[in-house]
Amino acid sequence: MPGRPRRPASRGANSQPNRLVPPTPSLGREVSREWFAPTPAVAPLETEPRLLPGPLADAVVEVAAEVLAHLEERGPAGRLDQALAAALRPRHQLGRAGRRFAAEAVMALARWQGWISPKRVPDLTARLLLAWLLDADHLPPAVRVWARSLGYDPHDLVPLGDAPSWPARSEAIKRARPFQNAHVAADPWRLVPDWFRRKVVEPPGEHGEKAAWLELIQGIQKRPSIWIRTQGGPPEPILSELRARGLAPWIHRRLLTAARLGPDADTPHDPLFQAGRFEVQDLGSQAIGWVAAPKPGQRWWDACAGAGGKTLHLADLTRGKGLIVATDHHAGRLKELTRRQRRAGFSHIRPLEYDLVTAPEPPPPGQFDGVLIDAPCTAMGTWRRNPEARWRTPVAAIEELGHKQRRLLERAAQGVAPGGVLIYAVCSLTIAETTDVIASFLKTRPEFAPEPFDDPLTGQPTSGLLWIWPHLADSDGHFVARLRRRAST
Repeated sequence: MPGRPRRPASRGANSQPNRLVPPTPSLGREVSREWFAPTPAVAPLETEPRLLPGPLADAVVEVAAEVLAHLEERGPAGRLDQALAAALRPRHQLGRAGRRFAAEAVMALARWQGWISPKRVPDLTARLLLAWLLDADHLPPAVRVWARSLGYDPHDLVPLGDAPSWPARSEAIKRARPFQNAHVAADPWRLVPDWFRRKVVEPPGEHGEKAAWLELIQGIQKRPSIWIRTQGGPPEPILSELRARGLAPWIHRRLLTAARLGPDADTPHDPLFQAGRFEVQDLGSQAIGWVAAPKPGQRWWDACAGAGGKTLHLADLTRGKGLIVATDHHAGRLKELTRRQRRAGFSHIRPLEYDLVTAPEPPPPGQFDGVLIDAPCTAMGTWRRNPEARWRTPVAAIEELGHKQRRLLERAAQGVAPGGVLIYAVCSLTIAETTDVIASFLKTRPEFAPEPFDDPLTGQPTSGLLWIWPHLADSDGHFVARLRRRAST
């Protein structure tokens, strides 16, 4: 039984049938029709591309101001991605490239807020310029416009997004006039909340504890990579077609269905994406599917399915044979899951609106070969793609979510058949949401035990618990535990 380790044991990260395959013999019990009824086939959905160019510099300042005002108004309930989408939606004149640039600029502003807050740098254009210099490795024309408007020669500016270390970044900041004028103090600890070091599991590192923490912060501060997961057949034909269009996918050395694309990849409008041949999915999230390792013909329950990223991976790993029940309490998320299911052509996914916490009826007991619960969490591991979340997570919320996760895990475990597998995952690296949850669960459910497995990203053996670190895996941060239920005697 795991306790509260400060250092994790492991380091890191077909054709589809037209009908459901009958249940596996080991699970041929009477079950609820609602949970296991087939999903009717629906024609795939189409997406309309848009190609509208436009000026950028002033428009991006306007977008940033609008987003910041929205977040200020909403308080802790505000979300940067939603505010950004709302601000960009009516600005068709920006075109795809312009909208992408605007999103990158606003995300950079949030990512480096600890150094360039409004109190330190009141002028929004100046903050956008400084954030871009810290975040990127190039200077687009719009950034040069900002520089000139502030009295700087763009030829004197050096982007620091590819700085190899904190000392290198600090030295460059000392020599750059925009940062001197803003009195930027390059202290990495200003980029994370005060509770960060107290509440997060100590990261692994080869150069001591202090260096490991700084490497983790540096990993969090990097722009998120675009990872895709091929599906529906061998990966090579899909990747070859992407290469032919100049996208140059970089294939993961162990997960051959995982590939990283360049930052300019327009995945939503790619023909292969629209045909369901690949999904955009973070590398760490893909690793969770491989830890689950469902087999064709099995029944699985994705208990907190959301929009279905992991559901689709389970469906692909089972090669269209068996059943994947996907539940969530949010109807809108299930609607998006259904869209993605149609696009991918999977007929053995059964979406179902179901609240794991409040539903009066329990899940069908012992009916599943495997249950995956990707529990709601602080999402601390996603700070690369949701940079503002670090400042909107009060320390009390960490413990509160830990208690909720224990209740969710306890209820989801009821669905695991004797001899089956229970997968617990969160996109967080806090102690309260990872080892504490598992230790508490195992105390009350002795029929479950951690089952060792190899880290899908590195091949290194684990004790049954895995932490996926942003600075080591080029992914979001994740924790995943694989628990096996003792077979009936």
